[in-house]
Amino acid sequence: MSRFGQYCPVASALDILGERWTLLVIRDLLDGPRHFNELARGLPRMSRTLLAKRLRYLEGVGIVDRCDLEDSNKTEYHLTEAGERVRPVVEALLVWG
Repeated sequence: MSRFGQYCPVASALDILGERWTLLVIRDLLDGPRHFNELARGLPRMSRTLLAKRLRYLEGVGIVDRCDLEDSNKTEYHLTEAGERVRPVVEALLVWG
């Protein structure tokens, strides 16, 4: 859902990343957790329902890939190339913050 409705790249990026918790989900995926429960443990104040919603959203916009593992009942989440391109933004925010 576009909140800014502009063609500016900054506004477009904020349309995707600006929702509460979204950038923190990406931050955690950059650091290695791949399974839902691992992500939930890393974001203890985020509800599991909201985490699932954010993961579905990020998958829908092409930032996260969901992979159901054949040999188990587990699902893994991986950043796409577009998701990996957010790394310098997250690193800059870490330095700035």
